[in-house]
Amino acid sequence: MLCYSCAEQGIQQPAVALCRSCTAGLCLEHLRDTASRFASSRILESCHHDTWAVANPPPGASEHPAGGAAG
Repeated sequence: MLCYSCAEQGIQQPAVALCRSCTAGLCLEHLRDTASRFASSRILESCHHDTWAVANPPPGASEHPAGGAAG
């Protein structure tokens, strides 16, 4: 699994943990950033990872990893 925040920037960084709010994969740097944000905010505040937004796939990536047509 890759870090969601890094992947948004086109960087392939392995995830070391999951966000407790949205379960996005996080590298160590983004885990520390997210943890400090949660520590300084209210417990019920949500994270800043926009995992529900529709993102443009990177060039060359297919929309469906399995590929092929049903039928």
